[in-house]
Amino acid sequence: MSRDLTQTSPEAGPSIPSGHFLSLSPSYASPSSSPSVLPSTSSHLSGGLAPNVASLASADFEVDVRTGFLPATRNLTRLPLEWELWESALDAARGTGENGQLRLQGGGEREKLWRAGIETMGVLDTEGLRSSIRLLRRAHLVLTFLLHFYVHTTPAEPTPRTTPLPIPESISVPLLAISPLLGLPPIVTYSDTVLYNFLAPNPSAELSLATNPPTHVITTFTGTKSEEQFYIISALCEIAGAEALKLMRQSLDELFVADEKALKRLAHYLRKLAVQIDRISDITMSLMKSVDPEEFYHLIRPWFRGGDSDGPQSAGWAFLGVDDDAAGTQAENMADRATADGVRGRLFSGPSAGQSSLIHAIDIFLTVDHSANADDDESATPTPPSHSITLNHNPVSTDAAAETPATPSRPNEATFVQRMLQYMPLAHRTFLLHLSTHPTPLRPLVEHYARTHPKLAEAYDGALEALKRFREKHMRIVSLYIVQQARRRPSERIRQILGHSEADDDEAEEVKIELGEMRGTGGSPLFKFLKRCRDNTTKAMIGKPAGPGFDLS
Repeated sequence: MSRDLTQTSPEAGPSIPSGHFLSLSPSYASPSSSPSVLPSTSSHLSGGLAPNVASLASADFEVDVRTGFLPATRNLTRLPLEWELWESALDAARGTGENGQLRLQGGGEREKLWRAGIETMGVLDTEGLRSSIRLLRRAHLVLTFLLHFYVHTTPAEPTPRTTPLPIPESISVPLLAISPLLGLPPIVTYSDTVLYNFLAPNPSAELSLATNPPTHVITTFTGTKSEEQFYIISALCEIAGAEALKLMRQSLDELFVADEKALKRLAHYLRKLAVQIDRISDITMSLMKSVDPEEFYHLIRPWFRGGDSDGPQSAGWAFLGVDDDAAGTQAENMADRATADGVRGRLFSGPSAGQSSLIHAIDIFLTVDHSANADDDESATPTPPSHSITLNHNPVSTDAAAETPATPSRPNEATFVQRMLQYMPLAHRTFLLHLSTHPTPLRPLVEHYARTHPKLAEAYDGALEALKRFREKHMRIVSLYIVQQARRRPSERIRQILGHSEADDDEAEEVKIELGEMRGTGGSPLFKFLKRCRDNTTKAMIGKPAGPGFDLS
């Protein structure tokens, strides 16, 4: 008999209410039977009943008015004794003892022993985890970190794999059992590294950017200060975004009324939103002082690589001991290649800032259109953005895959924003869907009143300018932390940490890197994607943009 989801776990705190829609399987876990042509937030087990969407800060969306997309309750730092085997294996990988962490692409005795332990470790039962969302979150974090440690301590091969990398049942079986309960894929996500991986200094006080901000990270791959700060700064951006979400909600209230006073208040909220976006930008730029570029590129970023990291023809990872259709995996995530035993590889992307719901929410609210269109060719004539944004609540649809050509096997890169929805928690994905289907989108109203209310149009464009500045600063960070690091040889200190041999030291000082070939950990062509997002933000403006943009090259 399965355990009641409403039971309380003393280790995990509040349990899932019996009527909470998160107690149902995610909508993408199986095709919806709803005949409606409109997007649906309802699970296939909910009888067609969508969650309560009366408020954009609804608890069912896991969006808190004080903390935004960060959980308002304290994150769990360790699983109970029933799953201590997982935690101990993670401790050994992270090197919390005297020997240090496992080495990337290791092949040393320590890596071999650890991997052998994972391969012979038993499959733990996951039924008890269903009693608490906090338990499920921690279990997903631990299992996916174990997954990435196992994958990335595999001895390096001279060429990309032609067969999927087998993942032991001790990881794959429990991971694919709990992932659909959270609506997350079986891989490390932004939620694991940021949302569910921080602590504030005062556990009894309310989380606050000013008085009780995120200051500590629970789990890292490298144990470096740079990795910890990378996650903390992302969490600080999220909590700063709570004010932006509040302003968006207030603005949507005014859109319903749209009288003279409402339009003036709307312009005021948009000006305040621009200030808040700039604040998020400033927090993001603090990376420059807190995160070492070399450490990020050579020591931290490689651990993020997913099963699709070799591009469209990646062999993927083969999760042993589970059916191919387990955990809602559908056509997009299946590789064309299989192991000798016929287990097909799965193509999931590693954690990426693109998996954060915050900037997606701002994009949707400001009606920035990132959908694929003919003007993706930079020489084409720009066209005005559409007045609505389509968000696919079922991003791994077999129907959609069947209607697309057989090659390439991966979706068009222009669908990156929609594809990232798959990597967000179900509640946040549902929030974005609800926001995108708001009956009164912002841009058409601003367009309608642009001549009679020029200050409203200026405020709207001001918010878009702030969003453009955010994307420009993001591009500068990418230039420093990825492009420049990829073009030069790592320092002696980094080479020693990585265990490079003297033969490796004979490589050229500078490496020629084609920007078009570089991919982010989310699987997208890095330069093309960032430039497109910046340009799409500019296209949404009612007036003319202010000045030329930053050139990543």
